[in-house]
Amino acid sequence: MPLRISLGELFHDCATRFADRPCVTIAPCGTSMTYGELERHVNRLAHGIDDRLPTGSGHVAIMLENGIPYLAMSYALKKLGRIEVSINRAFRGAALARMVNLTECECLLTSPAHFDALSSLFEAPETDLPLLTTLIVTAGADDARQRFSDLQVLEFDHLLSSCDTHIANDAPDTDVAVVMFTSGTTGVSKGCLLSHRYAVRTAENMIGPFRITSEDVAYTPYPLSHIGPAFYDILPTFMTGGHVILRDGFSLSNFWPELVRFGVTWFMCLGSVQQLLYSAPACKEERMHRVTRCWSTPAPVPKADFDARFGLHLIPGGGYGSTDAGWVVVPQWDHPGGIVLPHYEVAIVDDNDDVLPPDTDGEMVIRPREPGVMSDGYFGMPDKTLETRRNLWFHTGDIGRLDEAGRFYFRYRKAERIRVRGEMVSGFEVEEGALQHPGIEDAAAIGVPATLGEEDIHLFVTLRQDIVLTAEQIRDHCRGVMAKFMVPAVVTILDEMPRTPTGKPEKGKLAAMANQS
Repeated sequence: MPLRISLGELFHDCATRFADRPCVTIAPCGTSMTYGELERHVNRLAHGIDDRLPTGSGHVAIMLENGIPYLAMSYALKKLGRIEVSINRAFRGAALARMVNLTECECLLTSPAHFDALSSLFEAPETDLPLLTTLIVTAGADDARQRFSDLQVLEFDHLLSSCDTHIANDAPDTDVAVVMFTSGTTGVSKGCLLSHRYAVRTAENMIGPFRITSEDVAYTPYPLSHIGPAFYDILPTFMTGGHVILRDGFSLSNFWPELVRFGVTWFMCLGSVQQLLYSAPACKEERMHRVTRCWSTPAPVPKADFDARFGLHLIPGGGYGSTDAGWVVVPQWDHPGGIVLPHYEVAIVDDNDDVLPPDTDGEMVIRPREPGVMSDGYFGMPDKTLETRRNLWFHTGDIGRLDEAGRFYFRYRKAERIRVRGEMVSGFEVEEGALQHPGIEDAAAIGVPATLGEEDIHLFVTLRQDIVLTAEQIRDHCRGVMAKFMVPAVVTILDEMPRTPTGKPEKGKLAAMANQS
C-alpha cells in the first residue's frame, strides 16, 4: 500500500477494486453489504454531514454500539477530513464528560442505549457538556429532543443525502484521523492523536504475519472504539478484499456457532476470551468451523492444548502494539519472539534510560523512523505528552527484552494498569468514580489475579466520619457512575488508608492485604 493515502481514499480504492465482494455482515442478524454498497452509504452520509453540520472544530464523537452506522460515520468523517473521536460507550460520569469536553466535540453520534449516561452529565456542573450542540441519533429522536432540549437532534437516516459520489480528500496522510483514548495508567485516559498513516501502517503490517488474503473472513465482537477491531481486524481485511463479520459484544454461547454459520477463517482472541473458550464445556461447533488461525495477547492457555482442542493454529506471542505507539512488533508464525518493524527503533533501558544488553529485562522504549506511525501526542495534554517522550524516546511503561537477534519478548506491565476482560482500566478513574459517593473519604484501586485469567479490580476505601456503608452498597454506587468493566469485583472498607511518605495510598501494602484475604 503506497504512503500518502488517507483512509477515505484508501476505502474508496478498496470499494472500487472489490465492489461486488461481501464487505461487512452484522452478527447475529445477518445484515450484509458489499464494498460498493457500503461506500455508497458512506458517501451519502458524508454529503449529508457536509451539507447540514458546521465544520466547527472538525471533531465528531462516536458513542455507539458496533454496526453499519458506526462504520459509515467513521469513514464518512475520514473522507471529509474531519476527526473522529472514538468514545468507549461503557464510560460514565466525569470520565465520559472529560473525553467529550477535552476534544471540544460539538457533535456526537449515539443511540437510545446511551441517553441515560449522557443526560446525567447535564445534571451536574462538574460533568456538563458546554460545547456540545448537536446529537445524531440512530433511533429515538423524539425522546432525545425531550431529554436534550438545548441540543439540535438529527436522525441518522435523515442525514443521508441522495448524492452517493466519492468525496476526494488529498490531505496529507500524516494529518490526524482519529482521537482514540488510552485506558489511563497513572492518571486519566488520554486522547491519542492518530494519523491516517498510523492506521494504514498498522493494518498493512497485520497482513503478512497473519497471512490475510481476499478469501479470509474475519470475526470481531470487540468495540470499534478500540484500536484492535478498527485497525487490527477490519482495516487489513478491507485492504485485502476480505469479509468482516462484525458483532456487538462477545458471546461465549454464540461464538463457535456464529463462526460456523458465517464461515469465519481467523479472529483476534483476547487473553480473557481465550481462557473462556478453553474453560467452557465442549460443543460440536468448536470442531466444525473453517478457522485456520487466531492470535492472542496475552496467551494464558497452553498453545498445544488450545490448538489440539479447537483444530486451529494459535499464533504465539511476540507482537507488541499500543494506542500510543502503533503496531511496533509483529509476531512470527511459530516463534515466541517478535520482529521489530523497520519503521520503528526499539530499545530496552534501565531506570536511567541507559540501554541494557540483550536478554536483559527493562523498560521498552520506542521512536519512529518515519513520520506519522506513532501517536502525535495526547490531545490537550502537552505535559503528559512530554512526560512519556523523555530523552527522545517514547516510554511504554512496559517491561520486555530483546535477544541477540533483536527479537522482542514482552514480559509484564510496569505501569498501574488493570487488565479486566480485555479492557485496560485506569485505576485512577475507578477511584475517581468511587469518590463521587459523599460517604467515601478515600479510595485506591489495584488489580488482583482473576479466576479466568487477567485481573479483577479490588477497591479499598475509607469512609467519612459517622458514615456506615456496606461493600455491596459501594459496588452499587460504582455501577451507576462507571463502565461495567470498571466496577470492582471486591471492595474492602478500611479504618485507615496506608500511605507512602508523599501521602499517596501505598498500593504495595494494599496488594499484600488483598493477597492475604
